[in-house]
Amino acid sequence: MADETKDAGVVESAVDERRRWVAEVYDPFRERARRDLFLSLAVFCNQNRPEAGYYFEFGCHGARTMRLAYDAFHALFDWSYVACDSFAGLPEPAGIDRHPGWRRGALCTTEEDFVRTVVGHGMAREKLITVPGFYQQSLTPELRDQLLPVRAAVIFVDCDLYESAVRVLEFSRHFLTRGTVLVFDDWFCFCGDPERGERRAFREFRQRHPRLRFEDFVQGSEVKAFIYLGEDG
Repeated sequence: MADETKDAGVVESAVDERRRWVAEVYDPFRERARRDLFLSLAVFCNQNRPEAGYYFEFGCHGARTMRLAYDAFHALFDWSYVACDSFAGLPEPAGIDRHPGWRRGALCTTEEDFVRTVVGHGMAREKLITVPGFYQQSLTPELRDQLLPVRAAVIFVDCDLYESAVRVLEFSRHFLTRGTVLVFDDWFCFCGDPERGERRAFREFRQRHPRLRFEDFVQGSEVKAFIYLGEDG
């Protein structure tokens, strides 16, 4: 009995140590990396001044990246911030989108909570546009026409799934202008498999639209960004 109690204590101590390390080292590293990413985007946009007025975000759970975007951009640019999300969590992952960490309804932040968090962080409500719904219903030609002719300075794709990324890229195509930065937050999901997730969606997007030119930009342990250069010819 004494040995069992001792073993349990050792396990509990190891769990506590792991939690402390995650809280003190791992999580702060990820937060710094994300903050540095958005500051890199701010530097690029401030130096190059793309003729655009939107920050687009596809996948907005927790409002963390939207707040980082606002912190990095609002002092330099008078942009509007467009948040596209189901606000009901993930759709049912199917086919190549199946992943042990994802299930229907996961990563859910309600629209009300999202708006409250972002506005509470300091963003003026009139600068925030929310587009609720799964992308096959929400990213419509009517929405496209409503938001045009303003283009996007930054498009942040954090929608995890291949099927979602396909729809996001086709919608976003209309908002590209020279200097738009396209950022993929889940670039290395599925162990970086180019036949899955956002990587496959972007490769096929470029195959469908071969005249669109992109240049590699910043990359981190989770993200990959590209600069849109315009169309050939």
